[in-house]
Amino acid sequence: MEPDRFDKESIGDPRLWRLYLRLGEKRLDAMLYNVATDNSLIHRAFPLDNPDGKLKALEDIVYDHPLLLGDFQSVDIIVESMVFTILPAEITDHDLQRDIFDAQLPGNIDSEMILSPIREQNAVIAAGIDSETARFLRRTFNNPPLHHHLAPLCRYFHDKSRIGNAGKMYAHLREGYLDLLLFGRETLRLANTYAVRDPMDAVYYIIAARQQLGLNPDSDELLLAGDHHLREAVTPVLREYLAYVMPAIFPSAMYRAGKEALKAPFDLIVMPLCV
Repeated sequence: MEPDRFDKESIGDPRLWRLYLRLGEKRLDAMLYNVATDNSLIHRAFPLDNPDGKLKALEDIVYDHPLLLGDFQSVDIIVESMVFTILPAEITDHDLQRDIFDAQLPGNIDSEMILSPIREQNAVIAAGIDSETARFLRRTFNNPPLHHHLAPLCRYFHDKSRIGNAGKMYAHLREGYLDLLLFGRETLRLANTYAVRDPMDAVYYIIAARQQLGLNPDSDELLLAGDHHLREAVTPVLREYLAYVMPAIFPSAMYRAGKEALKAPFDLIVMPLCV
């Protein structure tokens, strides 16, 4: 198998497999997983670097890898978007959801709005993505669910946040970005993404958000997920200000999926556990 290609023969019947895609700003991550078979997970990352634009790069990747067009058991797609807002789950009228989205995020009227429910927290993430890209994804993969990049993190970490009595903030570190999450008893207190230039930017946003939300530096925990090198860079600095800074535990169920799970983006890894 070539390093950046899928071998169609290696998976057998695609109907036994699930396909998970993550459409980021600079790359497309693809993950194949047979949940009934240990050590089956396959992950590949493809740069979105076509000079004709991101959509053309996405089309080329898909058509150059026919395995991605297989008849899979299911297909789920994470879409990275900085154009988003959080809505109360009680607002169910689509036109009203769109009106609020347009009012809070002016200048995105041509974007398609996708909705990612966070049912445990009575919230919905409304996000904007390029309309042509959305049409391509739905047409090519038989109308798959499109999830905002914060949705799988919210769904996964919500369950973890209920363990123990201490308050827990979750920080997901990845190249160029920091995702921060905090859960209340029944409401989502914080779900946001910050653009960062270096690890110290992430430290600043974490400390500032905790102070604004009234978290106790001596008792409320901070759990770090995502890129290993970024976590190593911020941990000693954060421990100068916070008593409990710990790595988020990698999901044990995904250890059985195989060693390639350790290389995939964290929000992609937890998708099989929360969809």
